[in-house]
Amino acid sequence: MSTSTLDFLVIIPTHKRPGSLRKAITSALSQTDITKQIIVADDCPDGSAAEVVRNFPQVIYLKNPNPSGGWPSRVRNFAFNSSRAMGIEARYVHFLDDDDTVPAGHYAVVKQAFNQHPNIGVVFGILRPFCMFSDDLDRRKRQEQQLQDVRDWRVKTARVPWIFHQIDATLKLPMITQWLFSQHAMFGPEMFLCSGGIIRHEHVVALGGFPENIRITQDYYFYTAAIRKFGALFLKRESAGFGVGDPGSMWLPLELNKEAKAAHTREWKKEMRLRERNIRAEMGYVAYYARYITYRVPMVVLNRVVIPALDHRGYFENLYRLTDPDRFMKKPAPE
Repeated sequence: MSTSTLDFLVIIPTHKRPGSLRKAITSALSQTDITKQIIVADDCPDGSAAEVVRNFPQVIYLKNPNPSGGWPSRVRNFAFNSSRAMGIEARYVHFLDDDDTVPAGHYAVVKQAFNQHPNIGVVFGILRPFCMFSDDLDRRKRQEQQLQDVRDWRVKTARVPWIFHQIDATLKLPMITQWLFSQHAMFGPEMFLCSGGIIRHEHVVALGGFPENIRITQDYYFYTAAIRKFGALFLKRESAGFGVGDPGSMWLPLELNKEAKAAHTREWKKEMRLRERNIRAEMGYVAYYARYITYRVPMVVLNRVVIPALDHRGYFENLYRLTDPDRFMKKPAPE
């Protein structure tokens, strides 16, 4: 298969979530003023997603010949490598999860951002958590709590790049901003999850795809490396609708099974320790901790003094509007 170079290659790994998958595909297909190719990579042995994709003739359906059993990195890499084997060429890649959505007009904005910043490899923005609520009252109650917890977390993680963006706009010194993004990618909490970022195609190739020996934090690994090597640009806009509370996702079953949740937490911590060791080995012990201290000291001031003061003055209201509309509606107007 040979094509001219497209703007976007959209890869959607999926496993038995037909309703969510349909919404994800529709949101990507609805993007205008760009060219795109969508690939759905079905990780289910019975190929159940084929029935959904059949309704979208523009979408390429791939069935993973070696189902991963819950390793999204392997499914994404399978689809990306398959696209290259088919001769599909694109400028940018969006790894969209099957329970997430793309906001209207987002790809056109991202394309423009990449064009205006040719030295930047990753563009990301705000994740807007949403939930399709169950009719079961007990399940709905858990979903509502999870949705609020995720909204609180997304607000917390987005405030730092929101401020970095302001620093860039004020100082007009992109080297400082890129240093901040790079340090935060190494030492801070993740700024976005997989669907929230878009990366240049050539950089996916350069990174060799997602790490296949990492299961839970693989997107964190991948985008940490991408931001450190190729730089990042933050947009003060929604970059993805982030689906939570789906009965088919991992989170609700984990909340109901304490042993499974404990095992998941142990694996997450193990992967994070491995990530730290890998970066430390790459940089060297002295350089790693020198940068860590240089980063952590101002971040303590930022989180304990600057952010609360800015929040009190209403600086983050547009962030609340994007991430947590219920909280924004309840929040009193700034004095």
